[in-house]
Order: sequence, then C-alpha cells, then structure tokens
Amino acid sequence: MLLSDLVFTVLFIAQTGIGLLGNSILLMLYLSVFISQPQYKKTTDLIFGHLTVVNALTLFTQVVPGMVMAFRWESTLDVVGCQLVLYIRRVARGLSICTTCLLSVFQAITISPSNSRWDQFKHRAPKYILFAFVLFWSLNLLLEMNIIKSIANSKNVTVPLKHHSRKTCISIHYLNKLNSISFLTAKTLRDVFFVLVMSCSSGYMVMVLHKHSKRMQHIHSTSLSPKTSPASRATLTILLLVSCFVSFYFINSSITLALSFIKDNDLNYFDPTLFLGSCYAFLSPLVLIISDPRISKLSKRQHDL
Repeated sequence: MLLSDLVFTVLFIAQTGIGLLGNSILLMLYLSVFISQPQYKKTTDLIFGHLTVVNALTLFTQVVPGMVMAFRWESTLDVVGCQLVLYIRRVARGLSICTTCLLSVFQAITISPSNSRWDQFKHRAPKYILFAFVLFWSLNLLLEMNIIKSIANSKNVTVPLKHHSRKTCISIHYLNKLNSISFLTAKTLRDVFFVLVMSCSSGYMVMVLHKHSKRMQHIHSTSLSPKTSPASRATLTILLLVSCFVSFYFINSSITLALSFIKDNDLNYFDPTLFLGSCYAFLSPLVLIISDPRISKLSKRQHDL
C-alpha cells in the first residue's frame, strides 16, 4: 500500500468513526432532552437534531465507497445499491445546506433587537420549523430523482462514459442531456440561493453581535471580565458552523469543477470529493459538543448514576 493510500485510509476511518460517534452522542442528548428533560430544551434543538440526522446519513453513505477506495476492494453494489447510496448521499447533502441555512436564519431572528423588523417573527418562527423540514425533504427528494435513472454500476456499463470512480458507483451522462442540465441548473440555483441567504443572515448576526459587544463594553467598562451571554455563545457557535460549511462547500465544488475538466482522470481508489463532502458532517458535531454545556452535565449525571 502506498503512503498516500495509507494516509487516506487513516483519515477516512477517523472521519467516519469519530463523526458517527459525535453525531450519535448529540442525537442521544437531544432525545434525552425532548423525552425526559424538557426543562433544558432550547428552540434550536429541533434544528440541531435534524442536522445531526442528516450528518449521520452523509457519513453512513460514505462507508461502502470509502471502504472500496481505502482497501482497494471491488464494489459489491449492484445498480440498485449504487442508486440507493448515491441518492441518499445527494439528498443528505442538499438537506445539510438547507438545514444550516435555516439554523442561521432562525438564530438571526432570535437575536434581532426589539426595534428590528425581524422582531415580529420571534414568536412565530418556531411554529414553522417542522413545515420547513417537510419542504426541504420534498425539495431535495425531487431534485435528486434524476440519479435513479442516471446511476449505474461500472460492471454493467459497456459504453464510453464520464465518471467519478470506476471502482465504485458512476454517473452516466445519457445522450438526452436536457434532463441532466435542467436538474443540474435547479440544484445549482438551490445551492446559490441557500448560500446567499446563509451569508446574509450570518453577516446580520455579526453586525448585531458587534453592536451588542460595544454596548456591553460601555456598560461593563469597570468590570475586569464581563461574561458572554448564552445567546452570544450560541450565535458564535452557529457562525462557526456556517463558516465551516461554506468553506468546505466552496473547496469541494472547486475540486469537483476542476476534475470535470481533466480528461481521463483516473480516480480508481481515491476520490477527494468523497472525503471533503463529509468534512462538515464530521466537524459540526464536534463543534456542538464542545459548545453545549449540557453534554458535560448529562455525562456527569450518567456517571453519578
């Protein structure tokens, strides 16, 4: 095994294992809060819980293709298996961008000052979270329907095709490209829209935090160590999540675009987009675990029992 293959194998195992463990811990926390400790429930917990499920789906769907690439196994998936894995992975990717956008918008509304036009939505916004989830699932399930017809296993293909990995599942571009272009355009518009909304809401949160910080500095000018409010800590956590998502999104998109222009690129065993596409699902639970004090309280309570 080459050194590069060994490094990829270690990174892949660490990313998948730690990511699934982190998301499992978060999921147990949210379930525990909703079922047995509603007094500790936060309005953003439902969105965080949904993001955790989406992250777990993303990591689960990279297990089979990742193991194939890491250990140089032949793919055992048939056409249906490839369709299912890639369909779920693409849907999870779309849900990730939608949920992160919803999280940033929801927090921007939450911390908006009382004289802001967004203040009127503070009490109404939580009522529309479930509706937003239904809308996101419906949108992304429909946008990825073309995968069901355009994904085949490399063993069953005898025509020239453009692909991402010859040893795993590959995407065939049929002669009728109008259908593919229309789906690609729709997904691009989805990504651009949600990234723009995410960026605008994040910019608004930075502005609100800056004004709040200046007021607190004036009020606590005699204090040696003014404490950060819980709302500010939550906002900083969400801003960090948004920054991570946008960074990995643009890096992954740039590499995918570059690979599409390389003729006869042979990604038999190493596909960087598979690893980069799961970095957010790996990092976001770590950020949430570190920033949520309820994790330590829950673990301490379990230890006392």
